Amino acid sequence: MPKLYVVATPIGNLNDLTPRMREALEAADLIAAEDTRVTMKLLNQFDLHRPMVSCHRHNEEAKAPRIVEKMLAEDLTVALTCDAGTPGISDPGHMLVDACWAAGIPVEPVCGPSAVVTCLSASGFDAREFAFYGFLPREKKPLNDKLDAIHRAGVPVFVLYESPHRVVELVAQLAEKWPDCRLCVCSDLTKKFERLYRGAAPEVLAELRANPGVEKGEYCMAVDISMLPPAVIQAERVDVTAWMLAKILDGQSIREVAEAAMNEGYPRNDVYRAKVRIGEMFEEDGE
Repeated sequence: MPKLYVVATPIGNLNDLTPRMREALEAADLIAAEDTRVTMKLLNQFDLHRPMVSCHRHNEEAKAPRIVEKMLAEDLTVALTCDAGTPGISDPGHMLVDACWAAGIPVEPVCGPSAVVTCLSASGFDAREFAFYGFLPREKKPLNDKLDAIHRAGVPVFVLYESPHRVVELVAQLAEKWPDCRLCVCSDLTKKFERLYRGAAPEVLAELRANPGVEKGEYCMAVDISMLPPAVIQAERVDVTAWMLAKILDGQSIREVAEAAMNEGYPRNDVYRAKVRIGEMFEEDGE
């Protein structure tokens, strides 16, 4: 019977590859890799040789059904990997996993290193409750709106990723918005030049700016906002359909408005239903 292994891989240090990860890779008839070149280096390190197929952000929607079809037709065991860490966590993979569930193919997770959990473990923050937001919006206003929504959610600690070219800019905005918040900014976790910055946001910002190599490496950071006063939430909010329609009539696209609505804190399901209603309104106007 076909099977899908969802295999976490080392986030930097190859010694973090566990015996169970290796067993899953060895058992696979085919490896679905985010980047076959990256996975090839991992396989070569352990003298493993398996056929591979790419399954990344830009082709997964088309590739997932074909991989599942091949698994069923040829009774294949497939190992799903991403470049580092766990597939589906701000990395491709969830579409293939979902397609396997839909086809009745057993899915077996093979746990391993996670930048999110590793960062939290080193932060010293009380992470009994936390949220993960992946990459935040790039532009200043959408980013500020998203941070407001995070604050309103009331989660005391959150974790995010950032590129090395934007990490200083992001920390600067956090320091300006919440100078009392604490950060644990991790660069190149588990690698040779691993570096951790921990403290109040302005202090971490100063350390980052003092590092001439700040634009090298990969960043994961934990943000502790437990000391902030609760966010003020308006008792009455404009209906999401009316809110979105006003912005569309002002010239924004439906995609931009939907994203902005979620950044404002409107529930995803309400935003989706509003999109449908607005689409029906425009269709009726055109008749």
